[in-house]
Amino acid sequence: MSAVPALPLVVQDLALAFGGNQVLQGIALQLRPGEITGLIGPNGAGKTSFFNCLTGLYAPQQGRMQLGDIRLDGIPPTGRAALGFSRSFQHVALCPELSIAENVTIGLDRQSAAGWLDAFLSLARGRQERVRNRELALAALARLGIAHVADEAPANLPPGVLRLAEIARAIAGEPRVLLLDEPAAGLNSVETGDLSAALMRLRSPQLVMVVVEHDMDLIMEVCDTIHVLNVGRLLASGSPAQIRSNPDVVRVYLGDDDE
Repeated sequence: MSAVPALPLVVQDLALAFGGNQVLQGIALQLRPGEITGLIGPNGAGKTSFFNCLTGLYAPQQGRMQLGDIRLDGIPPTGRAALGFSRSFQHVALCPELSIAENVTIGLDRQSAAGWLDAFLSLARGRQERVRNRELALAALARLGIAHVADEAPANLPPGVLRLAEIARAIAGEPRVLLLDEPAAGLNSVETGDLSAALMRLRSPQLVMVVVEHDMDLIMEVCDTIHVLNVGRLLASGSPAQIRSNPDVVRVYLGDDDE
């Protein structure tokens, strides 16, 4: 990822409301490249809404978001993807008719220079791009340790491998910002361990990586910095050790057995 500039993602005084419901209020964070940042909090704390603001799906009523010197206000999701934002979702969504490698190449669509005519007439530019995209897909799968499943169908693979394949799709285009929404959802302990190891291998000086997750063992193991949201506000920020010992965090989140 040496070709990707290292840019911090800075959020200042972010506020989001739907009608009279205040979803986020006064959120101020600096998300640094080279780190894995955890975002935790009870259900309804505003974590997914925060992700949706970062990707441009939601337009906050207040605040500023910047990637380096680039103001993100008014830039739609497609524009933010072009700037290097990439995201995975809670539920794996791979096309069953495509191989794993073909699914991963879908993440390269925003970089495509070939058009429909290239595919229809099998022009040289289209052929070259397909070869290049497969190489990038294989490289992304290799970074996550699953290159050996490149030509398998999703139906033949366990949930842990499918989750890694979805993350491979998100990183194939060498993003600047990688947002992972509950990547351990539905995984067993062995698969979660494999996921933890894979995320740590993805840490890069050029990459801002943010993980929303309820699995506290994973968060405490892989994250450099953790931010805690509660009812739309930032409750605490710090290292895993600081968050684990913060009495407010223990009271509203870590001490709740249901979480």
